[in-house]
Amino acid sequence: MNAFYPSDQQHLFTNRVNELAELEHYLEKLSSAPAEHLALFGLRRIGKTLLLKEFLRRVLASRSDVIPVYMDFSALCSSPENFASGFVGSLCYWLVEKGDREAEPYLNAISLPFAMAQAGAADLLDAVQPILHELERAKPDRQALLRQAFHFPSQAATIRKCRFLLIFDEFQEIRTLQNFPNAHNVLALFRAEMQTQSGILYILAGSAVSVLSNMLSNPDTPLFAQFTRLPVGSFARPDTRILVDKILSEPLEEDMYPLIHSLSGGHPFYITAISRRLSTLVEAVKRPASADTIKQAFLFETLSPSGRIYDFCRYVYDLSLQKASGYGSLKAVLQLLAAEEGQTASQVARRLKVSSASASDYLRWLLAVDLLVEKERLYYFQDPVLRFWVAAVIQGVEVSLSASPLDLQRLISRLDTQFQRLSEELGSAQESAVRELLRAFNGQTLEGGWFGLPSGGLQLPVLVEVQPQRSPNGQTELDAVARSAAGETWIVEVKWRSKRAGQKEVQQLHHRALALNAQAWLVSRAGFTSDAAHYAAANHLFISDENDLQRIRACLKTN
Repeated sequence: MNAFYPSDQQHLFTNRVNELAELEHYLEKLSSAPAEHLALFGLRRIGKTLLLKEFLRRVLASRSDVIPVYMDFSALCSSPENFASGFVGSLCYWLVEKGDREAEPYLNAISLPFAMAQAGAADLLDAVQPILHELERAKPDRQALLRQAFHFPSQAATIRKCRFLLIFDEFQEIRTLQNFPNAHNVLALFRAEMQTQSGILYILAGSAVSVLSNMLSNPDTPLFAQFTRLPVGSFARPDTRILVDKILSEPLEEDMYPLIHSLSGGHPFYITAISRRLSTLVEAVKRPASADTIKQAFLFETLSPSGRIYDFCRYVYDLSLQKASGYGSLKAVLQLLAAEEGQTASQVARRLKVSSASASDYLRWLLAVDLLVEKERLYYFQDPVLRFWVAAVIQGVEVSLSASPLDLQRLISRLDTQFQRLSEELGSAQESAVRELLRAFNGQTLEGGWFGLPSGGLQLPVLVEVQPQRSPNGQTELDAVARSAAGETWIVEVKWRSKRAGQKEVQQLHHRALALNAQAWLVSRAGFTSDAAHYAAANHLFISDENDLQRIRACLKTN
């Protein structure tokens, strides 16, 4: 397995408990029910491939009745001929070698029979031979090749009396095969074979989220409604801390982990890059491990041409725009939204002095390549780190690795401003989300520890009114005031920032609750200091961090 999934990657693999549990659930169903095929969705470098490799490793270690097979379609889909030989060769490799040796001899049509013979897999050669014979022709029948390749897993499963877990990474690259004469509708061929098979679970993944989503969700495509979608998202704060600690030689102060999470957005690739740069600054350059040093690490990685995040953002930016017409106009849209997000198509048109139709076309293209996301007809960057990179680098701002902390202060101020604004935007959204959560309180009983309380059951009130409370000058005093039919009142404040809430903030909300004869609930994204938690427990105040909030939301959905 080390050639396929190196030990350093295995060491860095973090959490993904829920995703692994779901994958295992669908694999277990394979033995007693028709396969329910899966598709993993997530941004580039979010960890989809690492998750699939870890799942494959666990299946190999724990199952003898299921053969896992991993294929990277970005390497296989150069032509129908190369795809057919690589597809059957990859399946033979995993069936025979189980990832223990180099796969190259199996991926070439000439060396494949010799590799199988040496491995004692002569029983599979009869099924492979029609494909090899077709490949020897001057003009192979591409339809026949692809059909035989897609049928081969069923043949191999029958010969070896086993079940298969087939993992197709970068699946959207299969579209390349349709550019060749006589290949026709490759997806239709794949679906036709897939629907006749049993004992085979397909898992697809791809970094082009919009493209893959369209392939599986568009009613006009052959794979419509054939795959269950499994999202792969960013890390929560506890997972961020675990990953950071795997990279650094010494743990950080408690309040520094939320800062890394905030700067990275919980994106594992960004967490890793920031942590590695931080390790260099602390251990080699001898800078103290502080909030400013973490920000310097982020700036070096994001705005220095030798930074990992810089390279990644440049790759995403160039890859997304290289095939677009109107390249300059698309850059202008991105620069506009990098400076000020949340604009409508009409606002973009006015700012760029183009027609509304042109602005809509530009925005649709940027949505299609996963750079932007639309929320209530307003447009935002999909990735806040890429937004920061566009705002800085495209305007010529770069950082030298030799820059001193003093030289970086201006950029640190700029960084603080952008991420403070982002935090305020997220906080406003979370205040609304918490009010919606309160409106779902309908007398449910929650078992276990909730709201910072010790274990035990808690019955929620039936809330009939939930509103923010505003002062006469229009400023929000309380993020939510909720009242039940029985006259019970809850007051809620949401602190959606990277710093933990302290005792002073808990006391202030407690005093308000006493004045209103209400139950107080304080939500703090980053959690609470120990003295704040003790004060809340002693005075029966409810407290929740981001993870507790997610647990409550999930529990209410199932009740």
